Amino acid sequence: MDNKFQKGFIFRQENCVGCGGCSVACQIHNELPEDVRFRKVDLYEVTDATGRVRDVWLSHSCMHCTNPTCMAVCPVGAFIKRPDGIVVLDRNKCTSCGLCKPACPYDAIVLSKIDGKAAKCNLCVELLDAGLNPACVDGCPVKCLEAGNVSQVLAQKKSASKQGIGYSDGPNGPNMIIIRERK
Repeated sequence: MDNKFQKGFIFRQENCVGCGGCSVACQIHNELPEDVRFRKVDLYEVTDATGRVRDVWLSHSCMHCTNPTCMAVCPVGAFIKRPDGIVVLDRNKCTSCGLCKPACPYDAIVLSKIDGKAAKCNLCVELLDAGLNPACVDGCPVKCLEAGNVSQVLAQKKSASKQGIGYSDGPNGPNMIIIRERK
C-alpha cells in the first residue's frame, strides 16, 4: 500500500556534475569520520546511440524504502518507519549484530568502526521537522537534489520516475525519484 505522505529524495540526474558537494555536506552535518559516507556519488559511463561516451552520476543514500529489509531483519526493532515514510535508526537500541548492512540492497548502512553499531541517512529529520532542507540538498551547488513527497512528484511531473542510470525500482520499494527533462 502506498503512503501518500512518503518522503524521499528527488534527483535531477542529468544535471549532476559529480562534485560530491551533497556527500560532503552530509558528512559535515552528521559529523562523520572522513572515511564514512551516508550519501555516495557513483560514476557511470554511458554510450549513446551515436557512440559518444559520457559520464552520468548517481547521488544516492538510504532510499527510505516502502518495505525496508533493514527493518525486517533487525532483531531488536532499532529501525522505525515514521508516518511520512522516513526510516530512522535508533542507535541506542542497536546491538551491533550487523544483520542490516547486507540486507540493504542500496549499501546505505555503515557499521561504525568505533562501536560496531549501524548508522545511516535519516533524511535529516531534525532539519525537515524544522522546515529546512536536508544538508545534502543545500550542499548541492547545481540544485539537482531535493527532498519531497514522492507520490505527489510522481503524479505531477511527467518526467519523474523510479528509473535512472544506476538505479531502478525494486521489491523494497525505494523512494527516490529521478527527474529527466532533457532527451
